[in-house]
Amino acid sequence: MNNLKLSLLLVSLLMPVVSLAEAAVESVEFTSTPAPETDAERTSFYTRSSAIVTYRDGTKKVFPLTYRALYRSSDKIGHWQAGAIVDKDGKLIQRTAANAEGEVAQGPFFSYAPDANSLLGTKKGKYTAYLMTHYEYNTEAPNVDAGKPAVQLYAQLPAAINQATVVQDKKTGLLKVVDLANVDASASGGIWTPCAGSMTPWGTHLGGEEYEPNAKEFENEPLQTMNLYTGTLDKTAQSGGSNPYAYGYKFEVSIDDKGHSHFVKHYAMGRLANELGDVMPDKRTVYMGDDGRDTVMFMFVADKAGQLTAGNLYAAIWMEVSTVNGGKAGLRWIPLGHAGEDEVHKLIQGGIRFSDIFEVASPGDVKANPAKFGDFKPVFVYAGTGKEVAHLEYLKLKPGMAKAAAFLESRRYAALLGATSEFTKMEGVTHNARDKRLYVAMSYVEKSMVDKLNEDRPRDDINLEGDPKDMACGAVYEANLKGGERDLDGNRIDSDWVAGSIQALVTGAKKPFGQQYGELDKCDTDRIANPDNLKYSESLHTLFIGEDSGNHLNNFVWAYDVSQKQAKPVRIFSAPIGAEDTGLQVVDDWNGHFYLMGNIQHPGATDDLKQYPVAIKDVLGKKVDQRGVVGYLSGLPTIK
Repeated sequence: MNNLKLSLLLVSLLMPVVSLAEAAVESVEFTSTPAPETDAERTSFYTRSSAIVTYRDGTKKVFPLTYRALYRSSDKIGHWQAGAIVDKDGKLIQRTAANAEGEVAQGPFFSYAPDANSLLGTKKGKYTAYLMTHYEYNTEAPNVDAGKPAVQLYAQLPAAINQATVVQDKKTGLLKVVDLANVDASASGGIWTPCAGSMTPWGTHLGGEEYEPNAKEFENEPLQTMNLYTGTLDKTAQSGGSNPYAYGYKFEVSIDDKGHSHFVKHYAMGRLANELGDVMPDKRTVYMGDDGRDTVMFMFVADKAGQLTAGNLYAAIWMEVSTVNGGKAGLRWIPLGHAGEDEVHKLIQGGIRFSDIFEVASPGDVKANPAKFGDFKPVFVYAGTGKEVAHLEYLKLKPGMAKAAAFLESRRYAALLGATSEFTKMEGVTHNARDKRLYVAMSYVEKSMVDKLNEDRPRDDINLEGDPKDMACGAVYEANLKGGERDLDGNRIDSDWVAGSIQALVTGAKKPFGQQYGELDKCDTDRIANPDNLKYSESLHTLFIGEDSGNHLNNFVWAYDVSQKQAKPVRIFSAPIGAEDTGLQVVDDWNGHFYLMGNIQHPGATDDLKQYPVAIKDVLGKKVDQRGVVGYLSGLPTIK
């Protein structure tokens, strides 16, 4: 390309684009970004996609997309560094507690794992907004002892949320971060591993604490991760340390007129492995991804619109209709109870323990003495972060503890009442308001969801058939939302946005024989693998899908036109090896511009590359800039 053509191209990309709000648009489609084929492509991020807008008169216009980084982990903007991990006083944490292997890592720490984004305050005619970004965890850190391998730091440090002040260029629409601050969560005891998030219909950020601490285990052991935050190292909850029941909730961040953030946890929405909560257009009904294996699908219906402080919590039963092509089922909802967050918080402040809520028996106890343990019920659920993994245990609810169980041990209690507890890696959740559809990512469809792999789980509601290698690549499900539904007790659910049926919409598949690129991928490089982040654009009728896959060497972002029911999604972005695509948020219209917010989490992460050959994990991986990236895809004007 000669210099004149290059100059003209740059000018055209930077010229202000005209909003298509008044244009007669027939459709919008995306061209595909090719998968990486060179080492340079594998270690970088890029998009080569365009949006093709077709007008009703038959003409077309092409809009090239561009990924733009706003900042990276540890970047200093204003007076703050991105992803800085601090204690309750806002001071940098300088050292971890020892992990199970006795390893200690030296700080200060700057998380490489940016996750959820919510760009708040994007009003017409306003050119400053605020971007909320979670940091899920610090991926790894050098060992204190020089020469030793890096220490893996998952769930060993408290987490952080950054508030970035974002300015939009009036002419080009390009975004720039001009200031950065830490969101203060000290009034709630800090934040435990926040994962994905969403923006509420009333313009606040709704996040969630994932993989809640297993309160059964941490009843007698110190929760050192949060003790680092509260300054109570080595203390159990009973001796003044952090209480595991203080973590595992949805939280909301709002911005006042002066640009100050306000953080609150919503204890009445239940305690689970929160991927995120997605609020329906009624401003009351919320669906929640419960990540992990052997988990439950939850729904919360608030008492009042726009207030998540009190309401009813429900858990789903999968009523199987079809077992092929990812499956299809009806959904019934079990009422778990009603609570206001103040009464749940009061239980936590009172020092409630797991042993106050349940009696526990092992399968051996029940088998040896059925007369004594006959009224204990079997459950097999993900128990939360700790040494234990999901396993069969027998529980008996103690008298007067139904409300505590429902809102502090939501998954265990739901399983006790008969909810389906076989979902595997239930992650992103988003909705389509026009068609009243809910989309749910099941990142890995495996084990308890697969026919004949239920093992000793007491429930067997889900029995999907097919090649396990195909199902391990995951699926996105679509649920129909409607009113007039009744819960399992026969009472009407007070919502017109209740999921009554669900079926697989998009599925991954194992790598086909003879595919000429993506040699190290286990799943088809041209199809989704292990979907995680989901966000839907009402203006484009498009579902955006971000991957968190160990079956694609490079993780991708995909676009799927739900109105066309296209055969498969279109790849529109490629992340570096070892990275996850996180932080998706659709901004349909900010002064005539469309943005797809999106982050690159833990690029080059050693743990994510451990299954690959030495030439990948130890050579190519070290060429990746391992700082997380907060950014966005731009280039498309607003379309209405």
